[in-house]
Amino acid sequence: MPVVVDSNILIGQRLARDQYHERANEIVRAIDHGDLPVAHVTDYVLGEVLNILGRRAGHDAAIATLDTLIESAGFEIVRSPKADFTSGQALYRQYPSLTFVDALTTAYMQREGIEYVYSFDDDFDVVEDIRRLNTASDPF
Repeated sequence: MPVVVDSNILIGQRLARDQYHERANEIVRAIDHGDLPVAHVTDYVLGEVLNILGRRAGHDAAIATLDTLIESAGFEIVRSPKADFTSGQALYRQYPSLTFVDALTTAYMQREGIEYVYSFDDDFDVVEDIRRLNTASDPF
């Protein structure tokens, strides 16, 4: 069973000065090495990650992250269908603490029946059927 990874994990892993760098690095390495379940990265999360890394660390860092995610057997980049956008809008209206990308991620998880997300954002905690993980622990 796959899990989902949030943008702050991927950003934190890439930015050495990020407050979550060590924990993010442990999570990403464990996923990449197959010690944790395969992690889905939605197209919305990927866009957010690449935009932020491009601004903070430069285009080369963003490209390196993209290449790593594409080449890794532990990560799968998934495309969200229009139905997730529609459901995500409703979730965004329902949960004021969710960012729009987190609402879209939640919609994807609910449609796919995925319970776990690796994230440092506690905004996911308001959604009843989502379980947030913030350490390199295997939920299964």
